[in-house]
Amino acid sequence: MARIENKYLFRKEIKEDLLKDMMPYLQHDYYSELREGKNYTVRSIYMDTPELTTYYEKLSGVKVRNKYRVRGYNDFVPDANVFLEIKRKENAYISKDRVPILYKDLDEFLDQADLNRVRNHTSQYETRLMAARNFIYYFLRFRLKPVINVVYEREALECRFGSGLRVTFDMNIRSNLVQSYDELFEDNSMEVLNPAHYVLEIKHYQALPSWVPVLVNKYNLRKEAVSKYALSVEWHMKNRVLLQSI
Repeated sequence: MARIENKYLFRKEIKEDLLKDMMPYLQHDYYSELREGKNYTVRSIYMDTPELTTYYEKLSGVKVRNKYRVRGYNDFVPDANVFLEIKRKENAYISKDRVPILYKDLDEFLDQADLNRVRNHTSQYETRLMAARNFIYYFLRFRLKPVINVVYEREALECRFGSGLRVTFDMNIRSNLVQSYDELFEDNSMEVLNPAHYVLEIKHYQALPSWVPVLVNKYNLRKEAVSKYALSVEWHMKNRVLLQSI
């Protein structure tokens, strides 16, 4: 189901006060509760065409566009799961195709389009097979290749009252250039993009609860079209590295 995402770039000094004001309405999600610091590490290798079409569509404000990535979490383990994702933006609405596979099967899946590598034979299996076919279609059609690994810590919360509202704080956003998927779980040579700021994302299906705009105004938060992928590309372009490396 498509949802609306609002993003805010804010100074990290206000994070604890902002979180304290939100907690009467929110609770940490399952994955944050599992972690000692209430946050987990998100790792995404973004893929793009040789011409960086995805990046330039974002820059141009194209209303209907896709992003393609391989996403993993926390630290490497031998049987680590990763997810092939197509994130679709249609005007203000966001939806996502997500395909779980074993990290060790990733290269073979992409090289051979082997649908037997798709994990989780549950009631969602047919949906995931369709998502896998979609991903392979775009992968081949646009000659997608790995460009940048973006890593950050995420503290995720959800509505206590079952509205589907989801709030995430993304911190210590860092990236490096990649030419393969082997570096998904690496943290070496990472460049922190904006050490003084975090990203707040508020995601919802229904109308926003009234407390959300109250806190947005209280902390003078300004909605921005924050893309971690685009910010990473721009950072490396400014440092004259990206175009020499892809």
